[in-house]
Amino acid sequence: MDELLFLGSVILFFALVVVPAMAIIAIRRSGAVRDELMALRRRVEQLEQRKPELAPVVQPTPTVQAATVPRAAPEPAVVRAPPPAAEPKPESAWLPALKPLPEGKPSAFGGMVTSLVRWFMQGNPLAKLGIILLFLGLSFLIRYSVEHQLLSLELRLTFTALAAVGLLAFGWFLRHKQRVYALILQGGGTGVLYLTVFGAFRLWNMLPVSLAFGLLVLICATSVGLAILQKALSLAMLASLGGYLTPLLLSSGSGNYVALFSFYLLLSVGILAISVWQHWRELNLLGLLFTFGIGTLWGMQSYKPAFYLNSQLFLIANILLFGVLSVVLSLRAQNRGQRVVDGILLFAPPLVGYGLQYGMTQHMAYGPALSALAYGGVYMLLAWLALKRFSIGGKPLVLAALALGGAFATLAIPLALSARWTAMAWALEGLGVLWLGVQQQQRRMSVSGTVLLLLALGSAITAFMEPRNALTMMMIALVMSICWLAAAWLWCALQRRDVSWTLLAGGLCFWIVGLYQVSVLLLDGEAYVNAATLALIAVSAWVWRYGGKRLSWEAVGHAKWLLWPAILLLLGFQVYHEGIFTAGWESLAWLVALPSAILLLRRDGEQLPRMASRSLHLSLFWMILLALACELFWFVWALPWGMDAWMSGLVMAAGGVIVMLVDVAIRRQIWPFRVWPEGYGALAMAPVAIVLLLLLIVANMQDGVVFQQQYLPLINPLEEGAAFALLGLLIYSRFPVLLFPQRVAAFRRGMHIALLALSFWWLNGLLLRALAHFGGVPWYLESLWHSRLIQTTFALFWMLTALIVMLRATRRASRYEWLGGAVLLGVVIVKLLLVDSARGGGLARAIAFIGVAVLVLIIGYFSPLPPKAEAVKKAGEEE
Repeated sequence: MDELLFLGSVILFFALVVVPAMAIIAIRRSGAVRDELMALRRRVEQLEQRKPELAPVVQPTPTVQAATVPRAAPEPAVVRAPPPAAEPKPESAWLPALKPLPEGKPSAFGGMVTSLVRWFMQGNPLAKLGIILLFLGLSFLIRYSVEHQLLSLELRLTFTALAAVGLLAFGWFLRHKQRVYALILQGGGTGVLYLTVFGAFRLWNMLPVSLAFGLLVLICATSVGLAILQKALSLAMLASLGGYLTPLLLSSGSGNYVALFSFYLLLSVGILAISVWQHWRELNLLGLLFTFGIGTLWGMQSYKPAFYLNSQLFLIANILLFGVLSVVLSLRAQNRGQRVVDGILLFAPPLVGYGLQYGMTQHMAYGPALSALAYGGVYMLLAWLALKRFSIGGKPLVLAALALGGAFATLAIPLALSARWTAMAWALEGLGVLWLGVQQQQRRMSVSGTVLLLLALGSAITAFMEPRNALTMMMIALVMSICWLAAAWLWCALQRRDVSWTLLAGGLCFWIVGLYQVSVLLLDGEAYVNAATLALIAVSAWVWRYGGKRLSWEAVGHAKWLLWPAILLLLGFQVYHEGIFTAGWESLAWLVALPSAILLLRRDGEQLPRMASRSLHLSLFWMILLALACELFWFVWALPWGMDAWMSGLVMAAGGVIVMLVDVAIRRQIWPFRVWPEGYGALAMAPVAIVLLLLLIVANMQDGVVFQQQYLPLINPLEEGAAFALLGLLIYSRFPVLLFPQRVAAFRRGMHIALLALSFWWLNGLLLRALAHFGGVPWYLESLWHSRLIQTTFALFWMLTALIVMLRATRRASRYEWLGGAVLLGVVIVKLLLVDSARGGGLARAIAFIGVAVLVLIIGYFSPLPPKAEAVKKAGEEE
């Protein structure tokens, strides 16, 4: 019952899966043939419908007498038939254009599964399927006879072997009539013989191991011989498959790996011998798959260091067989000029082989590194031999061998050396490969060298993350810098500015890191190291400038402007530690950096774009100004108690002096102020003007008294500093007006009003300090507010100021100035009513009211309200 169910399942599978699949394949093939036949018929019809054009017949010219016709008629031009037009393409979009059949070239990276499937679908797939089913049927028949004891075991095996031999003989007989069918029969017979010997040995123990092994080898050799004689790939595949499966099927678990790989090596040599007469790529792929696949499985499960020597010999032999000799025979079998390198046979054996090699040598000191170096050397030698042997058309093979050799040699470096040595070695190797690619105009080789430089960058970063001494870091940085800068120059020669700029930036970064490590190696202390680094960068700027001109390399010449950010970084560091020019010996770096920056700006600043040049001018001026301001601030901050007037006065005086000096330099056309006068006058001085404005507002609240010194109005540090500050602001207010007359004309009045208001504010402070000092009023807000002397004096002073402003406005007929004075007058009156009257009677209040009243009367008489501009204009027109 079970046998019937199994037989029904097989028939059902065949009916539902195999037959529809074969039918679909047949329909597709018949459809393709039908389409091609229709296209051919259409082309034949078009050629038949095309009629050859007849050449025009030249009519004979009648003979006439010369007297009758004075001039002979011209001969008619002979119209030549046009050349035949090109064959028209099919008009229907449903008819595909005919394409030439592809030549049978081996694909460089074709897959093994694709090759095996293609082998099965070619020829007679139905016959192949029938043999497989017959093979299964005989197996089930033998099993059925065993289970029901129909015949003795010896007879069953004998009949099966005779049937297999009969299939072989019948297939040999039909080799000329039905070649494909005959080969399928021979393959089926070979498979039956394999199974018969295997069953007699493994299932029923009727044959000893030596005899069974010998019979299987004999079957394999016979099948290979038949395949060679008939040039039958299918038979050779079946024979080789049986040969590779033989030791696995007959294995007793003894672990005799030498016998296993010796037999596989013998089979591989046989495949190589077959390739001498007939090169079959599928056969080589089958041998490659079984040899390295079984070797990998055995190595993962059973390898021991004691097996190293034998395993190494087997590995070397198989790599030479499949990775070298098979490739050579493959090229030998192809036509000259149409040779294609088999990528799988070329790359798979060394790559998989090195994986096995790593597993065998990982317990040895430098074992994987020496192995990779040996692999690289061997493939370099093979590249040289290939160049000698295949001088014409062997370029892909030579390049592939060089790539493998270079890859293995590159891999040996990190396996043997630390990250720092790996970085330097990869950088030098990448530079060499890039140079070779540029010399030979090989873009791929140049890209490979650049990739090695990037790998070197990763290794260098790893080395920097590890704690190392300064000498090692300096070596890494300088080697990397030289290699990256040279690579940038090479890519610049290839007109790839994007890659060149990237490599140049990396090289400059490594250069600066190297300079820092040199400073660390020579000096102790962070401040000295940073200062020395700035000095070395300043020297390097001149080196970059000279190198850019010498090599006609504009990009590296621009690197000299990196001195600006270096100055800014050191300036920020020293500002944080409160010491710049007076910090100590490290301040000597400024004697190198600042003159270098000024000279570079003077010589090469004009060659830059206008915006870049102005940015460099402005940034350098601001950095110098910041350094001077910080030094001044630290000096005045260190003054003792009671020196607040000196602190504020010195800072305001310094700001005013700087503005005046810049004004003088601009007027006398001194470099660099003459390069960009509007920038230095207006923009560069803007921070100074803002600081002076804030100081005038805040410092006016001080009493101006210096400890243990007599206070004198106008002759004290605070007032004198304020005078310099006001003068500096006055000069600064003229810069925008003089340099930007059109842009700042609308704001001129506002700037004047702001300066007048600031002067009035400082005069009030001056008066308050004088009254407080000479009137004996303590410098406290409450005491100052309740002092009648101060309140009365301020009321009269404000009223007098309003009088002056309004009189001046009347003389200039300025209604806006008069209204400004009136506002101040209103403030005085409000102050009298709310402040002075609220404190009761007294002589000071009476004097204040009478004085203000007299001044108001004077104002009303001498300075009436000026008329509006429209009224003045109208009155002038009436006159």
